[in-house]
Amino acid sequence: MEVRILGDLSPESAAGKEWETLVASNPSSGMMQSLHWSSFKRKQGLRALHLGLYQFEKLIGGALFYTAARNRGAGFLVAPEGPVLPWNNQPLSSEGLKLLVRAAEGSAAEYDVMAVRIEPRLPPPVPDSMRGFGRAPVNLIPRETLYLDLTESEEDLLLSLKPKCRYNIRLAQRHGVKICQDTTVEAIKRFYPMLREASCRDNFPIEPLPHFAVLAETLCPPGLARFIFAEHEGDTLGALLLTSFGERGTYLYGGISNRKRNLMAGYAMQWAAIVTAKSLGCRTYDMFGFDQFGSPYNNYARFSRFKRQFGGTVMRIMGGHDYFFLDSLADVVIKAINEIPHTDKPSPKSSSERTVQPEKHLPSANANSSLISSYSS
Repeated sequence: MEVRILGDLSPESAAGKEWETLVASNPSSGMMQSLHWSSFKRKQGLRALHLGLYQFEKLIGGALFYTAARNRGAGFLVAPEGPVLPWNNQPLSSEGLKLLVRAAEGSAAEYDVMAVRIEPRLPPPVPDSMRGFGRAPVNLIPRETLYLDLTESEEDLLLSLKPKCRYNIRLAQRHGVKICQDTTVEAIKRFYPMLREASCRDNFPIEPLPHFAVLAETLCPPGLARFIFAEHEGDTLGALLLTSFGERGTYLYGGISNRKRNLMAGYAMQWAAIVTAKSLGCRTYDMFGFDQFGSPYNNYARFSRFKRQFGGTVMRIMGGHDYFFLDSLADVVIKAINEIPHTDKPSPKSSSERTVQPEKHLPSANANSSLISSYSS
């Protein structure tokens, strides 16, 4: 096997199509390893390192790593939903992962990084091939989510919902709630105010408008993203962003209005997204974040009460894991030590000359630390 740097491939090129097919067919990967998502992250100012893993001239794996434009030596190369490997073949995936990490380490100086962070959609326990990796302090994608099986018929899917959920969907329909879809970039102007309203009401953070504008202009034209709206008599009551890649549809973002909450528009809108994902050929619908235990410390807890009404199976993945390049890490530590300000030691004074000096504090360990972006949202 060998690793090749693939560069900035076009999704329309032969090599690009080969990569997209590989990613789409791997259940442990997803859209965030696609070339379209890479284009989205590049437009946001991130750099990307694209590695391909070949065996007998055939592409069998690889990874799309993202990192900040400036890292000062302390950056991470992160691969959300990656690397793309034949994880069901332990010897092959183990050797492939070693080669990918070695290639990433070879690019550490160019990208000014000291480690890689990976997070394939693998259930625990961590495979033996990842010995040497440590648990990351943050995850790149939700560690627990809810999968709906879209291979069932629409009628069986409806029957698998909780009775109250089916009732609310029909209630919305009886009261004239309409569902419409928009695949144009202009839809962001209607979508974002709804998301912001929900964010203010339910106290959850959202990305700024430019984030969604770039996402829409990158993913909507190739048909990988669409906006779904619930409306009633001219009022927009809900908005949802559905993405689809390979055999998985994903409820990536969404929110409902404070107006006419009694019409249960959110249920009708979510059901429409599920049916749409099925019509697009998806075999799985991902709620993208779930908390089955209702923990007050889990960001997805308050949304999970709504999501569990649609049934599905809890999917838990092993989370983000880091591998540090020892030479690069040593350089970062030495650089940090050298940047600590030093003061000259004062000459001794007689007891009569001594005065009480204000206490001086060196910068704490957190003073120069920076949060590591997930590069996936």
